[in-house]
This record gives sequence, C-alpha cells and structure tokens, in this order.
Amino acid sequence: MKRILSVILAGMMTITAFAACCAEQTDEKKESAVSPDSALTEVNGDLHTLYFRDGNKSDKVAAIFLNSLTGESEEVEMVKCGEDSDAYTFSCEGNVKKYNVAYFNYDDKKTKSFAFNRCVSGWQKSSDGFTPYTQGAETDDSPHYEQITLDCNGYDKKIYVWTPEKYDADSDEKYAAIYVLDGQSEVNFQNPESRPDECLYLPEQVRSMMAETGYKAIVVAVSTYGDMTTCMRDDELVPDLGEPTAEGFTSKRVGGDLARFMAETLVPYIQQHYNVYTDALHTAVTGASLGGLETFYITIEYPEVFGTAGALSPSFWTYDEAAWKSYLSKKDFADHTPFIYLYTGPAGGDTDPYVTEMYDRMKDMGYPADKLVLHFNENGGHHAKYWRGYFAEFLSVMAFQRVDPLQQEIDG
Repeated sequence: MKRILSVILAGMMTITAFAACCAEQTDEKKESAVSPDSALTEVNGDLHTLYFRDGNKSDKVAAIFLNSLTGESEEVEMVKCGEDSDAYTFSCEGNVKKYNVAYFNYDDKKTKSFAFNRCVSGWQKSSDGFTPYTQGAETDDSPHYEQITLDCNGYDKKIYVWTPEKYDADSDEKYAAIYVLDGQSEVNFQNPESRPDECLYLPEQVRSMMAETGYKAIVVAVSTYGDMTTCMRDDELVPDLGEPTAEGFTSKRVGGDLARFMAETLVPYIQQHYNVYTDALHTAVTGASLGGLETFYITIEYPEVFGTAGALSPSFWTYDEAAWKSYLSKKDFADHTPFIYLYTGPAGGDTDPYVTEMYDRMKDMGYPADKLVLHFNENGGHHAKYWRGYFAEFLSVMAFQRVDPLQQEIDG
C-alpha cells in the first residue's frame, strides 16, 4: 500500500448566517489572556462576524455556512464594507453555535471550505492564493521567526519561534505556546518573501485568533527532518509500537526520542526563555500526516505537559488494531486528560477510515467524551491547503476547550 506522506503543517465553532454589514470589532468581543487554570468562555451570544477580502473586486459575494455533522447549510449575501486599490472587503454575521464550516461564492466561483468559529476573522483571495486574513490588519508577507538550535538525541534540532508583534519579553504578560511539528514547512530562510507550498500561515492564523478572542499565543515550529543522514522524517515521526503493519512502509521508529525531546528539553527551554504559561492547559502540540501520528503519541505519552493535541490527518494506518489497543490499554488519564482534536478526510484522498476507527476506539476505551472530538471533512484531501483551512478549529479547541456544534450532544 503506497502512501504519499505530506509534510505540514497542517477552527471551529460555527455559524448560521444573518446578513449584517461590517461590524466594528469592540473590546466587548475580546477576552484578555486567561489564568493558568481556566480556558476562555464565549461572549456576545451566538453571532460572529466573518470577513472576505476579495482581490478580484467582485460585485457580489455570498457566504455559505455549513454544519459538518447534519449537512444543514445556509447562504448569506455579504455586504461590501471597504475597498482599496488592491481589493474589496465584504462581511456578514453567522451563528457559531449552529454552523462550523463556511466558504465563499464569488463571480460564479467558490473558495475552499474552512472552519468558522470565534478564532476566525476572515480569509482573503489574492495573488498569493487563499489565505487567512484579519480585518484591519496589514498583511505580513514574511513573518519573523527566531531560530534556535538544540541538541536532540545527538544531532542539531532546528526550532523556529514566532512571537506576536506586541510581545514584550520584559513584561509579565503570559502567552500560550503552540508546538508545531514539521515546522520547517512554515519557514523559508533562503527566500523569506516566499512561503513554502506546505505553509499553514501560522502567524496569520494566530493573529486572527488573538484579534477576535484576546487569547494570546506564540508559535514554536519544530523541524522534523531528523539529521538527514541516520534519522529521517519517517523515522522521527513514528513511535515504536512494534513492527509497522502498513504494507511497504519502513521506519526506524524513533518517535519516542522526539517525544522525550519535546517534553523534557524543548518545552522547559521555551518556558525558561519566553513569557509563556507553564501549565498543560496553555501548552498545545499539533501536526499533520506523520506529524499528526506523532502529535497523538506525544500527547498520550506526556499528558501532564501537553493539554491539547491537534492531530490533522494522522497516519494511524502505520499500526493495526491489536497494536493500538495494546498500547492504549496501558495508559491511565485519571490525573491528566488532554483534549484531543482529530481531523481527517475520506479514504483515497486522506487518512480515513483509520482516524474514525481511532476516535471510536478511544470512546470505547472510556476516554472522556468532552475531551475528544473528530471533524470528518467529506471533501478533504491530504495536503496543507486543507489543513490550512481547518487549523483555526484546533486553535478554537485550545482556546475554548470545546468545539461547537461537534460536541453539543455531550450537553444532553
């Protein structure tokens, strides 16, 4: 079984849609950074404003809002609320309790779907493609990452740290930390003005979350190419649960070494050198494909360190049912229960049915329903352009520790 394993780095809450014109963002919409023992709570009822910056300068734009569980949808005509020499800006409001996915229709075309929740400000269509957009903020074509090199099991590990523009290293203000596997996919040091094809536009995603919720975070992008000689990506992002059962797939299975480096070396380093919280609730890890597999493993191994996991199209196919059950049966989450967010698309184009099987397996083994969620994107594929669109759902999980409407049934 031949697999094409993409690198990554690869919101959700929802929206009905009542037409509205461009609402000014007010202080009431935003939450300040939260204390270490709490998550954000939602404000301002169910409505949230969505923006679309259209470089095509279309005469008419509509937002289509979807509920990915029920299939219910609604089309809302957007209102033009701004223009400049490069683009028109449109807006409307949507109900984040009812819908969790959206896309735009313009000039008889439609954009890719994306997660919609309170961490999303908007998206823009420009010469750079379809990318996250924060209303009122200037586009930063080359965000600055500080490069750090740490020893990881005998070889140099490249780490790239992005901090928000108003981050002050000398202040007492604390930030959450988002650790991203395959972080090299975000950074292009040879040509800083050109973003890699696998880029998720992480600074833009976090800026949008901060502008809409006030929840502050830094990004710690972790290169996962091993040392490029004795240890490669397929080795470093695969834990050792026995011999992989996927046909034709080989790996040295040193994911345990990477997990230990993350928990025992990298996290303490970041907590010592940056203004971040030191609790698990404000420490999250995410990755896609094999990075999603390793994200899941890291969180299961170190739930006291990482309180939220975003496993995007994780490669659970590497091991069979027996291997996974044997591994998970040895784990106890009585003291620490991280929130695990799973995302996948259909078989053939993405990693299902393996992700759905893992979701069902975890539930059957008693993992708390309020700490486990699956988003199945029936139109999804195994590529960063899909993970980019749904990354804000993981951010929403981190900030709110809940996903509407995917978790509404747990309220009874």
